[in-house]
Amino acid sequence: MKKPHVAARAARSSNYYFADKLAEIRRMMAEGKDVINLGVGSPDLPPMNEILGEINRDMQEADAFRYQPYQGSAGLVDGMGQYLRSAFGIAMDVRGIVPLMGSKEGCGFLSLAHLDPGDAALVPNPGYPTYSSATRLAGGVVCPYNLDEEENFHPDVAALDVLTRRSADEGHPVRLMWLNYPHMPTGASPDAVRLQEVVDWARENGLLVVHDNPYARVLNAQPPFSIHQLNGSLDHCIELHSLSKSHRLSGARIGFAVGAPGLIGPMYKVSTQFASGSWRPLQKAAMMAMEAGEADIAQMNESLRRRRETGLRLLCELGCHVREGQAGLFLWARTPEAWDGDRLSDALLEQCHVFLTPGSVFGSQGLPFVRLSLCSTPGRLAEAHDRIRIASPLLS
Repeated sequence: MKKPHVAARAARSSNYYFADKLAEIRRMMAEGKDVINLGVGSPDLPPMNEILGEINRDMQEADAFRYQPYQGSAGLVDGMGQYLRSAFGIAMDVRGIVPLMGSKEGCGFLSLAHLDPGDAALVPNPGYPTYSSATRLAGGVVCPYNLDEEENFHPDVAALDVLTRRSADEGHPVRLMWLNYPHMPTGASPDAVRLQEVVDWARENGLLVVHDNPYARVLNAQPPFSIHQLNGSLDHCIELHSLSKSHRLSGARIGFAVGAPGLIGPMYKVSTQFASGSWRPLQKAAMMAMEAGEADIAQMNESLRRRRETGLRLLCELGCHVREGQAGLFLWARTPEAWDGDRLSDALLEQCHVFLTPGSVFGSQGLPFVRLSLCSTPGRLAEAHDRIRIASPLLS
């Protein structure tokens, strides 16, 4: 009996790291081990109560369960445009806003829209793994660019130029570049001067820049940053936004892409072939969340600040070094010299039943690091700290 054919794009892809790791943690818990998962960035803080009420109200209305327009139910795109004005101070043509089921979906659609087989994409190292997997699934070639701690994890334009020319010489023209500030996993805040240099370079070379921006409102001491605040960004930059982190709607899957209407068009063509939009009550909830203003964001960040203090104590107990001024939902920590992130993560899971993400998940530059998520209650963070404090002699 012949087996069904498996496409090369799937055969050479691995499962998403957290899909396998969470399965391992579930097996440990089924064996009676109480694992404290400080790895995954799935917000546990609830959205506003009013949002839950709006979902309950709208689901009772006529047509709530029908397909929605491809550019969102009435008022959604206008609400996204108003959110960009109020939170980021930018006025965008709403014809260039495409609702998404989370920004992760946008990574795939943009790769399909802008990469022909053999084309290359510049991907940060360390960086979000989906940038690489989306590139490969589109038939593209991953061209990693290093982000160094000494450079505050920002790209160097001269190095980008060398990589791009080398890739073209090898037959893989670079078509797009991924950026992400505040940066995940390192927590580096955006440096507008350096990012302007990147945008200027990309325009000179005809590259599309995609700025993935889900952490702009999370524990960020700077005013919220958008790539569209930079000069010349409109004709070469698309930005991805998500309400998953800032408004705690990760399971609701609400996000959007924004750029000039002509630039966003190819992605929209792809998205209409694969996606039919979010459930209407969730779209209404998203509108309410974006209209809520600063009070909701401030309350969330105050809760996260308290958690961050406990997380810092935990990492200090391990002898890790954490750079100051990190933004976002995580703490990025350099391991002691005797360890790397993989070995430390494995030892913590085995000896303390505490999981921290090894930095190598995000690229080779992440090997000397671990990442701690703030998506656990203060009590669980404190318990993890106590377990590590008791076991620290075994980890030395």
